[in-house]
Amino acid sequence: MNKRQLGQFSLLAICVGTLVGCGGGSDNTLKQSESVGTADKSKSSSVSGNSNNDAQNNEGSGSKDQSGEIGTGDAGSMDGEQSRYSQRGRVIDGYVSGATVWLDINNNGLFDSDEPSALSTDQGSYILELTESQRQCSVYVPTYVDVPVGAIDEDLGEVMEPYQLVLPPSLNAVEDHRGSAHVTPLTTVLWQALSGSETFKGKSCAQLQQNPGLLSELLSILRQTIDEVIAHYNISEQQLFSDYIAAQDEQAKQLAERIVVGLKASLKKRLELAEQYPEALEIRVVHYQKVPRTGGEPRWYREITVFGKHNSTFFSEMAHMDEALENVLFIEYLRTTTHQPWGEVGRYSEEVDLIKENADDIGTCVYRETVSVALDGINYELSNSMERKRDNEAQSCDWQQDFSARSARMLSITYGSELIEKYTQLEQRDGMFAGLSEWHSLANKHAALAPSELADYFVASGYELEKTLTLPAFSWYKRMADNSSEYRVITERFADKNWLKTTYHSDGTHTKLCSEDGSLWLPCPAN
Repeated sequence: MNKRQLGQFSLLAICVGTLVGCGGGSDNTLKQSESVGTADKSKSSSVSGNSNNDAQNNEGSGSKDQSGEIGTGDAGSMDGEQSRYSQRGRVIDGYVSGATVWLDINNNGLFDSDEPSALSTDQGSYILELTESQRQCSVYVPTYVDVPVGAIDEDLGEVMEPYQLVLPPSLNAVEDHRGSAHVTPLTTVLWQALSGSETFKGKSCAQLQQNPGLLSELLSILRQTIDEVIAHYNISEQQLFSDYIAAQDEQAKQLAERIVVGLKASLKKRLELAEQYPEALEIRVVHYQKVPRTGGEPRWYREITVFGKHNSTFFSEMAHMDEALENVLFIEYLRTTTHQPWGEVGRYSEEVDLIKENADDIGTCVYRETVSVALDGINYELSNSMERKRDNEAQSCDWQQDFSARSARMLSITYGSELIEKYTQLEQRDGMFAGLSEWHSLANKHAALAPSELADYFVASGYELEKTLTLPAFSWYKRMADNSSEYRVITERFADKNWLKTTYHSDGTHTKLCSEDGSLWLPCPAN
């Protein structure tokens, strides 16, 4: 098992079934690269109401150096600079001592030797001592807690199964000292819901410092997600970030205990898969509860995704679990993929999904092949898809299908610049495949098909945001993300001819305007 695998244990226990990050393809790793926190710093720093006690309880705790001893600095990033700033709080399931708290400064999801860390002590207290540069980045990156076997939970005793907790960053102005930065299963749920967002993925401290427009969009997503989490669990924002033990909040405490059950099961399965797939770049495992589509009481689900090189996916799976999280009742969704080069400028992938509605369903095979080519700084993509009902349980969903029988085709173009990103996607169905008629069953056709054919198909097609699309399409969508000014502005155009412009502000709020022609913009009507 390599270091990267060990550093990417999966996080979530009870994922919010209605949120981004829960369900197909969510980015649910234990140590991830995106960040979130409270949208209002004053709220997150005041939720405990016990900051003086926090300071007292943290006296004597320090940072852990690489030898494992407690010191007053971080694990090697001081470079002679005196530590003048701190982040302090508690590690809470029950209060947990003997856990390693660390700040993921470079947002790579791994505990690197030059990142500040500390051990939690009595009542779960910790202090992270920070340099000036670390302090500047601390609001943009998450705080992780590794709870090992042998740590002490003051409610339950010695920890017998390892797990990890996360506190999302605040994305707000730097404070000299961040108090009451409690790391709990509840803050971990918030991080899990947020970290599945593509907008958060891969955003470093430096990127956010240099791009206030993007930061404003992240703040807006953060604010919305906090609202969704507290609505889903019927808790307040204060409870979400609080020391629920000191507050004697039995509701929050019981919720946290349920979440940890899933965290431990996720890590256990994650370690098994790491042994099974030693070459995997990343393995994600998530256990959560949600109400099935058919209704009834909430049930446990497990999602697994195993990633290979170039962000390829070996497979992903969603399964219904028993209450003990030990046995799979049935697999609702299973995806396997293959990737390969396609000529000198392209890549080919094929996805095969098996989907079952319930335990008695025989299942449907869904096939999709995709070619992506890059020409002159523009990326073109074409996908063919089709589906077939299985005849029996033993029938496999075979690879290398004849995609001349495709039922749908997706085409997209990504262009623009680093500051102004543009994207158009359209779906075609039966009767719309006249153009590019030979572009099917593409795995071994790179010598017979010229990538320029795909580019030429878009010429004079009206794919640009402001133009009328002339290609045959069942549906289409256009988008422009403008990061060239202080605030990030996203303009979208839909097949129903409606336009939407969203401007993200520095306080985490956003403004939406609607238009029928892209010229006259008015406040959007209420839903």
